Amino acid sequence: MKQLVVLLSVLPCFAVQVMAAETREATVPAKKTADGAISQVAPSSVDRMEWFRDARFGMFIHWGLYSVTAGEWKGRDKYHEWIQQQARIPCAEYDALANSFNPVKFDARAWVRLAKEAGMKYIVITTKHHDGFCMFDSKLTDFDIVDATPFRRDPLKDLAEACREEGIRFCVYYSIIDWHHPECPAEYSQGRFHGQPKRRTPTSRSMWPS
Repeated sequence: MKQLVVLLSVLPCFAVQVMAAETREATVPAKKTADGAISQVAPSSVDRMEWFRDARFGMFIHWGLYSVTAGEWKGRDKYHEWIQQQARIPCAEYDALANSFNPVKFDARAWVRLAKEAGMKYIVITTKHHDGFCMFDSKLTDFDIVDATPFRRDPLKDLAEACREEGIRFCVYYSIIDWHHPECPAEYSQGRFHGQPKRRTPTSRSMWPS
């Protein structure tokens, strides 16, 4: 039986700017307003990029529903996290992968220790890639690792906690493009792909520009 593959890449990443809320709040300086109240001022993009340039070394983790396939689909093994688009897999077929997504050997603290021992300053992980599958317990959809898989846990919560314990900056990557969403135009996706083309019907409440 094919084992889950976790794709780990060590490289600089723009996604460091998109930080977890608790990490961002912890680093925002306090400021007293004119009426004496204490408020917090978000750091500027310049400050964030200065931190990123100083950090220099971190871990980017691509992990999601596509990991179940280990890069292989119907006899071809050239794929990666874009496998749904590259292999033109309909959502009805791709979504079924959630039934076998059960990474029971996941150990957040082991991942973070590995990063720290290597001298890394931050970890970035994919919270939702273009397939629309959420690697956290989303309140907006059941198409997530807690509700749709036998794993029934939120690994990002565990990873964020482990990062706090070890002093590693926890960062997230979140894709706005969503092949799973019925109103995501295929023309906005590489290769004009949409996993649910028959469900794409224009509405007055469309979230996408024409």
